[in-house]
Order: sequence, then C-alpha cells, then structure tokens
Amino acid sequence: MAGRESTSPASRSALANRPLPPTFTSIQDALNGDLAAKGSLVNMIGVVRDIRPPIPTMKKDWKCTMTIFDKSTDDENTGINLSVFRPEKELPSPGYLDVVLIMSVKVQNYRSEISLLSNFKTQILVYSASAIPMPPTPANDALKSHTGPKAKQPGDEEQVYVSWLYHAVNKDTLPDANEFEEQANRSLNIKEKFSLLKDVGDGGFYDLIVEVIKDPHDLLDKVSMWVTDYTENKYFFNHSWDTSNADPGRDGDPYGYTSAFQNPTMRAWPGPFGRHCLQLTCWEPHAGHLRSQVRAGKWIRMRNLQIKYGRNGGNLEGFLREDRAHPSRLGFEVLELSDFSEDADPRVKEAIKRKLEYNKKFKQQKAALTGSKDLKAIGAKRKGKGEPAMLNSKQRRKLQRAQNEQKVEKQQAQKAELLGLNKQVTCESEDQPISPLDRILDGVSWKRNGINGEEHVALPFTNVKFRANVRVVDFRPRRLEDFAAGRKVTEFDCLSDYDGGSGSESEGQGGTLDSFAAPKSWEWRFALELEDASPKGKGEKAERMWALVDNYEAQQLTNMDAVNLHEDPDQLSQLREQLFKLWGNLEECKRSEYDAHLESIRRANALEPPPDSSDNEGVQGGPNQPKGHRSMTKVSNKPFTCCLQQYGLEIPESDPMKCDAGEGKRYQRVFKLFGTRVR
Repeated sequence: MAGRESTSPASRSALANRPLPPTFTSIQDALNGDLAAKGSLVNMIGVVRDIRPPIPTMKKDWKCTMTIFDKSTDDENTGINLSVFRPEKELPSPGYLDVVLIMSVKVQNYRSEISLLSNFKTQILVYSASAIPMPPTPANDALKSHTGPKAKQPGDEEQVYVSWLYHAVNKDTLPDANEFEEQANRSLNIKEKFSLLKDVGDGGFYDLIVEVIKDPHDLLDKVSMWVTDYTENKYFFNHSWDTSNADPGRDGDPYGYTSAFQNPTMRAWPGPFGRHCLQLTCWEPHAGHLRSQVRAGKWIRMRNLQIKYGRNGGNLEGFLREDRAHPSRLGFEVLELSDFSEDADPRVKEAIKRKLEYNKKFKQQKAALTGSKDLKAIGAKRKGKGEPAMLNSKQRRKLQRAQNEQKVEKQQAQKAELLGLNKQVTCESEDQPISPLDRILDGVSWKRNGINGEEHVALPFTNVKFRANVRVVDFRPRRLEDFAAGRKVTEFDCLSDYDGGSGSESEGQGGTLDSFAAPKSWEWRFALELEDASPKGKGEKAERMWALVDNYEAQQLTNMDAVNLHEDPDQLSQLREQLFKLWGNLEECKRSEYDAHLESIRRANALEPPPDSSDNEGVQGGPNQPKGHRSMTKVSNKPFTCCLQQYGLEIPESDPMKCDAGEGKRYQRVFKLFGTRVR
C-alpha cells in the first residue's frame, strides 16, 4: 500500500475556504450533541482516517465501522465513528484516505459518545483518494462504490466539495498507510467476551446481558446493585426464599450498619432466589449514569466487567471501573423496549425466555411449599371425539364420500345463489360443508359403557370448526373506537410463543405512574352477534350466537393493524369503511337506537311527552335494545360465509357439582370467528 499523500500547508492555504453544500452538516456540529439528542438524520462528507473491517453480528447483518473527519475537526485531530449494518455484500469498503459522502445517516449518543448509525435509507458513496482531482474539478470519475438506495444522486456542488475537502484537510497527523492497515487487522482480533453468569469465574473480564434486580444503591463515589440473567453459579451468594434468613449486609451495606433504620418490607429480596444473582460495584463515570438511567426491572448490556471474589472471600462479585484508554466511555447500555422485538439479539431473547421459565417454575414451587391449591397443573385441553368409524370397506367409503361432496357442493351453490351472499367477504376451507347455527349450538354427548349399560355424558365443549352462512346483527363494544385495546409492552413480547398472559408479571407489582406512561401495544378485541342466514319456515326464529374476534383474526378480517382509534381518525374511518362492507348500515342503526334511547331518558327526566309515533316508525331493534324503543332505521346488510371455532374457557365455579375443569373451575363453551376476510 502506498505511503501517506500529504498536501503541504502552502498548497492548503492556496485553496480558498469553501462552504458546505446546502443540506449537509459538519462533523463538529454533530459532535456538539444537539443533533444526537434529537436523533436527527443528516448528510455528511468526510475523509476516512480509520476503519474496522466487517464482522458478523448476532443477527443476519454484518457490521463495519469507520472514523471520518473533515475541515471542522482536522486541527483537533478528532473525528466521528460511522457504524454500518447491512448484508456483507452491501457493505462499503473504503480505503486509506478515501472520501465518503453519506446521506440520511442518524446522529446518536451511544455509550456517552456521539456517533453515526446507518439505516435502510442511508446512501454511502466512496471516492478513491488516488483518483480525486484538484478543485474545482468535480470528483465524479473518482467514485468507486455506491451502497444503499440510489434515490438521490449528488450534484456538481457536492462533487466539487469532495475534491476540495480531500486536498484542503490536514493529513500530517494521520497514521501512514502501513499503520492504517495494521490497525484494521488488529480490530479483527477481538476476543469474544460474552458469557452467561453461570460460566463466569475469578479474574476474568466479561460482557453480560442481565436484568437489574434492585435499584442501584448510592455509595457517593460509586454504586452497588444486583443483576441476574437467570442462570445459576455455585459461587454466587445464596438468597433464601425465607427473607428472615437473608444476609443483613447484602445491599451495599456490607456490615449492616443501616439495617436498624430500614423498613423490613423494603429489604425483602424480590428474587430470583438461590444462587442466580451477582452483586456489582461500579465507579465513575458509570456510577452517575447508572443512578439516573437504571431502575429495577431494566435490562442492560455490560462490557468488560471484571469478576473476582468479593470482600467476604466466598462469593464472586462484579467490578466496573473507568476505561483508561477512553475515560468517557460507558461500560453498560440500557436495552430499550425496541430491543425486545422478534428480530432482537438472540442472546437477549434467550435471557427473556429463561426469566419466563423461572417465573413459572417459582410459582409452582411456591404453591407446593405454601399448600396453595390455586395453581392448577398445566395439561393438554380435552379434545372432542370425531365421528365413529364406518363399517364399510375402504373403496365404498371413498365412493360415498365423493358422492356426498358433490351433493353438498350442489346444495351450497343453490343456497348461496338464493341467499345472495356478500362477495366482498371470503373465508377459508371452501370444501367444507355449511352448518346451520342450531346444529353448531347443539351440545355434544359422549357414549360410554356404565354400570347400568350405555350412558350419554354431555361434554362441556368440543374443539371443532364449522363454516356457516350468517349476517351480523349486533356487536360489542358499542363504539368502534373501543374495538382496539391497549396493553403495556413488556420484554416477553419478543418471545414468539408468549400469549400475553399474566403469568409473567411479578407478584405483588401493582399499577404505578410508570406503567400508565409506558409504551402500549394495541390489539383488536371485539365480538359480533351472528344470525343464521338460512331460510326459516314461517314463524320460526333464526338462531343467533356471539363470536369473539381476537387480535390475529381481526387483522385478517379487516386487513388492518390495531392502533389507538381514539387518537387516529384516519384509521377509524378506514375501519368503519371495512366493516360497512361486512354489516352494512348496522352501525348507523345501533347509533340511532342509542341516541334515541338517551333522548327518551332525557325526556322522561324532564317530564316531556314522547314524540309522535310516526317519528319512530321502523323495524324492531336487536335483543339488547331498550324496552319500548323502536329503531328509526331499518338494518340492511347481506349474509356472508364465515368460519367458526368452538372451544372452552376455564371460569370460576362455586358449585362443586359443576366443576368439570378442576377444583373451583368449570368449562364454558365459547365461539370465535377465524379465517374470514373483508376484501
């Protein structure tokens, strides 16, 4: 590799000072910190002074890092780091003193250092140092690579600035080409320090991903805190579940001087119990940031943490001191909720999974120790029996099945034509026959041989699926704005098999101000009352049933993701249009009924006479309509074909004779809509 090309001071002074092109930002402006606080996207032009070649990450991408500087920082011999995350073939590969033109890059404050971070919009143009001409000639011919989207190409002003910057900056303080290459090679020889707590040992330095168990304890010039990753190490302190056996000096007060002044309930160990937790002592500059940024329940990523035996000589502890090479660099990073997505670092996901498994196991053990019978053993749901096997031969069954299918298809086609089904609503399993609601709602019994002969035992529910022709006659909640419900986002959401249940919540953890201010995940949650659309005889009443619509099925039904509908009128309007295709003017009718009901209440309270009967002419409303009230608008909608699933829920039951789901519980049969979509 060639030696460093140096532009003499006389040559640099001969170059008239040139302003940055419009929309571009100097490196010094970025280092001031204001842009990082806002997470701004900026455009920059800089000269490469250092590069760390690509390395694979825990995800699918690779990472390369380079340090660039420009005219605003060359006198101070400083620069700014740029981290690029992309597939290996899409990473830039700048060389010694190459100039990079970067568009739409994020300015961030990472580990107390200002740096640049690429995103999917970031464009990186690399200009070969050996081919950059003297200004005012533009550097178009020196462009050797362009990574990222090519939505916007730099103009002549930017190309001329590339030429000017390369020849105007001071290169005298930079390492030569050989040193540049040696530094790049050394950056690849980084030892992997990540470890689980169960594998750490005396005298080692480790990177960890851990959860903070208790708020950091302030010791003036340092802080002390407890962390865990839900693995066990036999050299950690043993925290007993019985808090009366807890060591009085394990909270940053090694000799128990303040124990007499502390509330006993505040000193109770929150768990996990056993040898799962490591005590840390952290000095400045880490201590101040830990006091302000970290609380119990936060997950953090720690780097270069020293592990050795503590003052008692019997248990391992962690120690985090100042990095002498980089005094302002922090040795920890707080993992935010955005880090707990499904494509998060697999090591983070594994730690969250271990926490979930520990919580479940601890609740079971606690119930066994305290004699509690509230925790029911987890078991598979009972499933309904299928139709009894036919006694015909295999060939005859096949023939009869084909004949039945043809007959059913013909009947369904005739019924669909007669009913005028809504073609804007489709559902899956079109080869399945249509079932009337009265058959779906019929109970199922199981035959068994008893003492007195054959007995029929009624099953509380069966796990079966149906197709039916129905129309919507009511819905809950009453307002569309309430069809989406919000819940607090937790770290368990990154687990694909997590169902959002309460089993992962910490016991005794009530609602706090932070829980109300925390980010929320919005999910669909509503129910539809369906009426059988099959023709009935004169005087016969059509069967009705309620069907739940959960978040996933509502996404498929509406082709929309749940949001806060109270604050997003555009999404609310789109939802109203989608559901109008499903139920016609039903919402308008229900709103009219409810408004009229409120008006009647107001008149009754004001002792006013009711309006003329002609004002209320129309058809009778739904079953939940107030007594004596008549709808002012007739419901008009088309029937449609949908898929329904029957299943069972466990609910509390005080009558022991009805407890078919265990002690104090019984099964309740419910139905839900699935596999149905509004086009």
